[in-house]
Amino acid sequence: MKRKPYTRTDFRWVKWNKSDFRKILAGIVRRKKGDYARIRAIPADKRTFENTVYALEASDDQTTDEIYRVGLLKEVSPDPKVRAAASETAELLQKKLVEIEFDPRMYRALKEYAKKREKLGGPEKILFEDMMKGYARMGLDLPRAQLSKLKANLKMLGKLALAFDRNLNENKDYILVTESELDGLPQSYRANLTKVDGKYKVTMAYPDVHPYMAGAHDEDRRRELLEKFLRRGGPENISILKKMFKLRSGIARQLGYRSYADFQTELRMAKSARNVWRFINDLERRTKKRVAKDVAMLNADKRRRTGNAKAVLGSHDIAYLFKQIRKEKFNIDSDLVKEYFPFEHVKEATLATYQTLLGVVFKKRSGVKFWHRDAQMYDVYDKRDGYLSSFLLDLYPREGKYGHAAVFDVTYGRQEGKSYRAPLAAMVANFPKSSAENPSLMSHGEVETFFHEFGHVMHFTLTKARYRAQAGFNVAWDFAEAPSQMLENWVWDPQMLKRLSKHYKTGRPLPTDLIKRIIKARPFGEAWNVRGQLVLASLDMIVHTKGSKDPVALYAKLSREMIGIAPPRRQLMLAGFGHIAHGYDAGYYGYLWSRVYAEDMFSRFAKEGVLNPKTGRDYRRWILEKGSSQEEIDLVRGFLGRKPNNKAFLRSIGV
Repeated sequence: MKRKPYTRTDFRWVKWNKSDFRKILAGIVRRKKGDYARIRAIPADKRTFENTVYALEASDDQTTDEIYRVGLLKEVSPDPKVRAAASETAELLQKKLVEIEFDPRMYRALKEYAKKREKLGGPEKILFEDMMKGYARMGLDLPRAQLSKLKANLKMLGKLALAFDRNLNENKDYILVTESELDGLPQSYRANLTKVDGKYKVTMAYPDVHPYMAGAHDEDRRRELLEKFLRRGGPENISILKKMFKLRSGIARQLGYRSYADFQTELRMAKSARNVWRFINDLERRTKKRVAKDVAMLNADKRRRTGNAKAVLGSHDIAYLFKQIRKEKFNIDSDLVKEYFPFEHVKEATLATYQTLLGVVFKKRSGVKFWHRDAQMYDVYDKRDGYLSSFLLDLYPREGKYGHAAVFDVTYGRQEGKSYRAPLAAMVANFPKSSAENPSLMSHGEVETFFHEFGHVMHFTLTKARYRAQAGFNVAWDFAEAPSQMLENWVWDPQMLKRLSKHYKTGRPLPTDLIKRIIKARPFGEAWNVRGQLVLASLDMIVHTKGSKDPVALYAKLSREMIGIAPPRRQLMLAGFGHIAHGYDAGYYGYLWSRVYAEDMFSRFAKEGVLNPKTGRDYRRWILEKGSSQEEIDLVRGFLGRKPNNKAFLRSIGV
């Protein structure tokens, strides 16, 4: 269905400061109270879907936009004062919105509408049912004293999550290494390091840590770096998490759930903690033998390299040894492979691929100033129907910026009267920045990350869902990664690797024989990676079902049991595990759960062609455009034309 005109976002918000945040906070509170009052005032016999259910949904449209913009500035602003003010505003908003939204009178208004028994179908039926569930899950059926306690706990959870993020984002730790301690790493890596008193500074940022752990020959420095990396956030964040786990458990019990995991999974594809455990246990069983072989291989290789028959395998050895063995076993030098992936070429080739596949055109917008000169903006056009949406790219590291790779929701698509609000997303990453002397070269894994994250951009910006709550990646949390995970397969396709690669000196693509070896090596270590994910998924489920007095020790125990390697003795891995603080709490299993659907969906592209425009259109229509306006399992079934299965996933991990 065509929806024109599309209403675009203006960008005055990128200059917001502390004074603006105060006005926004006051405006949100005032507007929300007024909207709620108008909905409550409607007589029970006059209630309709439009004036009650849709009015309640739409009342949050502008508010949500403003909250997301504040949240993005908290992560990307180069001004520490703006980041601090945005964080403070987010905390205050969370408290005030709890007070306003926990209103039994609004729940009563929905119940009044429910009594009319209007026949609803499709997205409207889903919206209404989800809204009713949402109010019930807020505890509005509880006695007043219990509801008051629940609200206080939710406010505290929000405050603790913000404090956790602040401790993590402001981490400034690093190690200093000599020239010889960089042996094994390419010149392009060294060129991006800062020098301090004649030594090189290796920070806790991912572009510094991961290549060093995989490439540096110096075992002592790898150990030192990993030990510091696994203490980000410090003991304070462990203390915060323990409080959060306790609060979550209490909230779930108050609402009548056996555990917080049952509370969280109720609205996801898994539906219950029991189903999650079945999934985890099945994968654990299927990967056990393969990982035992990997551990034996890694142990033997360490002893061979060190010449010490009693050498003990450590967690700081894993990435390094896998890289070295992969290099020898498949004749693949990952540093040589990086020379074929200069960042700017990968970026442009990735954007070109998505345009071909999905039938869209990206046009770079100029003349708009954002929070930093590195931020760029593109408008998205349908090849037939015109303007659809926009996205922002902020791709290079800087101090105080969000330290991972993620796509932030800025403006959700939704119908607004006769026009459609154009979605706007921001992709934030930390890829090395090119300089005049040194190009920014990407590992094959970083190319995969770019493809994955940009898949989230497309999921968000190509939506056609009528309601904000069903638009973009507003889908079941254990399905949210599937559309992007599916697109990771493109960087393992021979045709695509030719398109994505271009040697930074010669301009030639990857040689055909090297491409064959890269693809052949794909399953190598995959079962190990899955087991690592199972460690985190199991830990997440345990602390959110049974609980744990010592989650730090629990992580060490699960690591020993499931991957056969103990983490560093003084590790505080959970202090830097942002997923468990918010977003993926009782949901980390979702990465593997969604990957099962991702690999199954890709099986259609594998058969019909990775650049087949008809398959791309079907994917866009069934998966990207609909959001959660239909059940996720029905979307996958519609795209595949059959019931989904896990066969493709198991093949992809070599078991």
